[in-house]
Amino acid sequence: MRVVVSPVWVCGSRCWPWPQTVEAVLDRAAARHGGELVVVEGAGVGAERAAHRWCLERGLPAWRHRCHPRPPAGRYVVRLPRETLGARHERMLRDEGPRLVVVFHEAFTPGQGVSADIARRAVAAGVPVWLVPGADPVRGRWLTQADLPAAPAGLMDMPGLSLDPVSGSGCGPGLGEAPGRPDAPPPDPDLPGARNGPGGPDGSVSGLADAPAAPTCTS
Repeated sequence: MRVVVSPVWVCGSRCWPWPQTVEAVLDRAAARHGGELVVVEGAGVGAERAAHRWCLERGLPAWRHRCHPRPPAGRYVVRLPRETLGARHERMLRDEGPRLVVVFHEAFTPGQGVSADIARRAVAAGVPVWLVPGADPVRGRWLTQADLPAAPAGLMDMPGLSLDPVSGSGCGPGLGEAPGRPDAPPPDPDLPGARNGPGGPDGSVSGLADAPAAPTCTS
């Protein structure tokens, strides 16, 4: 018997201040797809942590919670050759086969940072990418190849090391400062079925009224 799944890759800002927005988007997908929903995430901080906790709190089995933590970078870890960030993203796209990538980022800058690299590779592979720039889970826009120039030379050739979950988030300047434009209709509420990309059917979810502005990442 063929098992039908709907994988959604969740990524985004390490300083993402609205975990409830990630939860709302995943709740919508789960309500539509039930046991077919598969969540792919990188076990990082910020938006990825919110997705990780959502999966744990709802008891998703391992085959539906596809967690890809980066290798630890502790002082006493054996220094083996590590996968580069770019190679890691390509592997996750190939192995998990997401039908949709959702980027949660309050300061998304095309061509800079990990989220932009994931989005660029996904779009190039024909996977639609939806950017959520703020607290409202409905507001966002589709990203296209025109929005996603290649990363600066060497940026994605760096080893993908894990971040300290206690002492630091890895947030800081240079990861992108231009806010995304929430100027497009939302995707279909059954997120994994939004492969039609830009111009797809509208969906609706109650937004978060009077949401505060995104704080500036300084740590």
